[in-house]
Amino acid sequence: MDRPEGTFSTDRRRQADRRAGPTTFWSALRFRGRRRGFRRAGEARRAYVDIPAPRTTLLLFVVVIGSILDALFTLQFLGDGGEEANPLMALALTHGNTPFVGVKMAVTGLAAWFLAAHRYFRLAYIGLHALAVAYVGLLVLHLSLLSF
Repeated sequence: MDRPEGTFSTDRRRQADRRAGPTTFWSALRFRGRRRGFRRAGEARRAYVDIPAPRTTLLLFVVVIGSILDALFTLQFLGDGGEEANPLMALALTHGNTPFVGVKMAVTGLAAWFLAAHRYFRLAYIGLHALAVAYVGLLVLHLSLLSF
C-alpha cells in the first residue's frame, strides 16, 4: 500500500530493536526508561535495568531519610557539646552547618544511587542492604542517646 508523501510508517517491525543491546551503566543511573527486569533466567547477573525494583527504591529512601535524620541529630548533639567522629564531616563542620549537611547528603546520596544502579551485582546488593541496616542502627543509637 502506498503512503502519502511526507508520512512515516509506524510498522514496528521496521524499527530498530531497542532490546538489541543490554542496558548501559549510564542509562541505569538516570532511572528512566522501560526495562524493569529480565525475561530469561540468568540475565539478571551483572546487568542493569532502567527502573529500580520497589525494594531497591525503598532501601534508597531508608538510606536518604536515615542520612537526613542522622545529620539533624548530629547537629543537635553538637549543639549540646558533642563532637563529630567522622574526620571528613568534622572538616565540613568547620565551614558551617549548611556545608556539613550538603556534603553529607551528597556523599550518602551518590553512594546509595550508585549501589542501586548496580543492584544486580552481588556486592552492591549486599552493600545497599548493609547501608540501610547501618542507618537504622545509627538512628536507634541516636534515639537511645536522646533518652539520657
